[in-house]
Amino acid sequence: MKFKLDENVPFSLKKLVESTGDHQVDSVFHEKKTGIDDQSLFKDCLTEQRILITLDNDFYNSIMHPRGSFYGIIILRPPTRGKKAVISLFSHFLKSYNLENP
Repeated sequence: MKFKLDENVPFSLKKLVESTGDHQVDSVFHEKKTGIDDQSLFKDCLTEQRILITLDNDFYNSIMHPRGSFYGIIILRPPTRGKKAVISLFSHFLKSYNLENP
């Protein structure tokens, strides 16, 4: 599977995702696209056939992003702010969801 990390997601999630299997992980930060608007990011993910991992609630918008119009969006909502909380939440997600056999 192919993923893209939004700029608001710690880059250390890249290693965590890659450790679960043969996944390709890219990031907005390393593409030097920080500050990219949501629609452009959404289009990039479509073009690259990537699942977006973000903390951005704007991607909940079902009018802008109707079901079936994308490869996937994982919106993380950690109970507290900070890198450790995001990584902990995503680790919990990985334990309950098999990326190899979705």
